[in-house]
Amino acid sequence: MPSQTETTYAEIFSALSEPVRIEIVGMIAGTDELACTVLDDTLPISKSTISYHIKILYHAGLIHVRKDGRYYFYRLRREVFEQYVDGFLDRLAVARRARKKVSAKELSAAR
Repeated sequence: MPSQTETTYAEIFSALSEPVRIEIVGMIAGTDELACTVLDDTLPISKSTISYHIKILYHAGLIHVRKDGRYYFYRLRREVFEQYVDGFLDRLAVARRARKKVSAKELSAAR
């Protein structure tokens, strides 16, 4: 059974698996906060499709959404990227080394 951390990684990378969502994240990352109107004016997709992608990014914990009147504003949750994305390869390497140690011990015990 996957650990909570593995489940979180899966949710984050699933959210980032769509090119348009990567583009949205890149746009939000370029500023402190991005208005929904910027996405509407920039992306060649419908408002409902933008909303769909924003919802996925939000539920994965990658962005913060703030409503002000009729408008929505998006902010990247940089701490999530720092915790999960920046350290992803390092964590994989640690997990792989741990599995190798267990396998080596099992092999020694089997002899």
